[in-house]
Amino acid sequence: MVRPTLSNVVGASFRVVIPPGWFTTISVINRRTYHHLVSCTYEVDGDKYINYLASQWNQANSVMRDTVNSNDVVMVIPQDNAVTVDFATYFSTRANPSQEDLEDPKFKCNRVDVLTSEKPSNAPKDFPDYVTFMVMVEDNADAPGKADTPLFDDLVININIMQVGSPDLGSKYNLRNIQGDILPALPKALEYFYYFRISDLQHFRQTFKTFVLPKVTTADKLVNNPPPPVNPKNPESFKYPFLGVNVGFSYLALPFFGLTESLGDAAFEKGQQQDAKELGDAGTQRGNFWTPKWDGAFKEDIHGIFLITAYNEKVATDFIAELEAAFRVTPNRSSIQNVVVVHGFPRAGAEALNDHFGYRGGMSNPQVAGVTFKDKMKFPGSPLIPIGVIVMGYDGDEDKDKRPAWAKDGAFMVTRKLNNLVPEFDDFLLAHGPRLFPQLSPKQAADKLGSRLFGRWKNGTPTELSPDNDDPSIAEDDNRINNFDFDLSKGQRRCPFASHMRKSNPRNDVTPVESAFGHFVRRHNMPYGEEVSDEERDGRGTIKERGLHVVCYQSSIVRGFKFIQEGWYNDPNFPPNKPVQPGWDPIFGQTGEESQNVHRFMSGANPSLEPEIMSFPLKFIDPRGGEYFFSPSISTLTKYVAAT
Repeated sequence: MVRPTLSNVVGASFRVVIPPGWFTTISVINRRTYHHLVSCTYEVDGDKYINYLASQWNQANSVMRDTVNSNDVVMVIPQDNAVTVDFATYFSTRANPSQEDLEDPKFKCNRVDVLTSEKPSNAPKDFPDYVTFMVMVEDNADAPGKADTPLFDDLVININIMQVGSPDLGSKYNLRNIQGDILPALPKALEYFYYFRISDLQHFRQTFKTFVLPKVTTADKLVNNPPPPVNPKNPESFKYPFLGVNVGFSYLALPFFGLTESLGDAAFEKGQQQDAKELGDAGTQRGNFWTPKWDGAFKEDIHGIFLITAYNEKVATDFIAELEAAFRVTPNRSSIQNVVVVHGFPRAGAEALNDHFGYRGGMSNPQVAGVTFKDKMKFPGSPLIPIGVIVMGYDGDEDKDKRPAWAKDGAFMVTRKLNNLVPEFDDFLLAHGPRLFPQLSPKQAADKLGSRLFGRWKNGTPTELSPDNDDPSIAEDDNRINNFDFDLSKGQRRCPFASHMRKSNPRNDVTPVESAFGHFVRRHNMPYGEEVSDEERDGRGTIKERGLHVVCYQSSIVRGFKFIQEGWYNDPNFPPNKPVQPGWDPIFGQTGEESQNVHRFMSGANPSLEPEIMSFPLKFIDPRGGEYFFSPSISTLTKYVAAT
């Protein structure tokens, strides 16, 4: 197998060759107070690219940034053909040289030393292959170093190259066989989650074959022939007659179709209702049976779910009417029973990108090269994962060799109905924010405390990048809003360890960073419910339901959703190895019954006194139901579900 190479070392210039299907990140640390410049030159599909990473005067031991977009990382997306990157390094002790001056050969650095790290032979089989070149640069051979100082200590270039697969998806991934909400996601201006139970199997299979199966939206359609996107500023875009349809089945339903072989996931086989206690949901234990405090419908047997998305209500509701008519055996008897339907839709106007708490999200969803993006991530900094973390049967799926053939190109879907207790959350912020930030107005103090609980300001600005205000220049810049690591030297002064954003995507809080990749899920959530009323804001608390209907995909519920909920959100010691106990995720963490005095808590809410503990006697999110589903491939739907 062809692997990355570093060669053609001439002085402090060198060449790196990246094989097809490998993803590359390049970052540079300046070790001196004077100027450094690193140029990276390469070609992709005949187009030449040059990135310049430059240091700032009098800032030693700092990350160098791109001179055009200020990013601290240069990324080379996986390509069909090998990519050759030529590096050159320069330095100057003059205070204000121009970039053109620095590129003069007389300013070239002297020489380099290279350390190479590769995937260990004893690493897990499905752990992504990687090669890291650490290039240490010496500026001037005539400048003698101190006796105890290394010569190659002026500049450090880190080139991390990871194999993620070729973007030639026609041969690599069978997108025509993968349901489209798994990857990349069904486009939507609204969504109906139609939970059902099968009551007449033969009629269900016949109707599924003739009515539903031809309408199932595939990943191939969304990647290679997507509908025009919805544009909130253009009302005409909502008239486009797009209809998205996907389907999933619970563990209870698979035997109906002869799918009796195990998918190797204990959580899926248990079902979410019996797993709810371990997830931290409130409930009651009766003998061996656990009854969560859910909506009654979710405690019934659920066999499947239809995901129905559209750009306007008429398209969606017309389809639901046709669906129910098609499954009707007689005027008074249907082959499916409607267990519950959740109607999801974005909030209106300026809140369209925000949840009901008012916070923007969705920027750090993990990405699969060539599927969720082709040339460039919308939000650089998102984890780049092998497709098998989400879709069964590919590299990244640790159980791909243990599963039946019909599992390939399928995924587990987890749904959760999470009521958001918005008035209670807002009241908490107003009650405690002014104590922590007395120099601010009550509203400003509440907003700042909220940003520390979420890890982002309401407009999406990460507190790690802007701890004191919701910087619009960051929020409006897709290249910056998610493109960062945590400055571990700052402790919790910028971003609390337990903040929701940090718990959800620990970035460099775990080492190696890639060790978290196998736990990631793709989230395709949708808000539901009305806006908060004046009556609720005037001290009455939550009266009407509103919240977030969670939909997330993974090739393992045990390693994915369940691990994140139990091992990250609900673990007060995560992230690990911190000087103070982080605490629970203040938003998504669950401890069961508040009446049992097991309250969530976190440190770091007060940036001036990081060890101080903030306790949350009331929950802000109330789980009301959900289920674990398997979203089969198109071939499995055809061969097994639609068989008659």
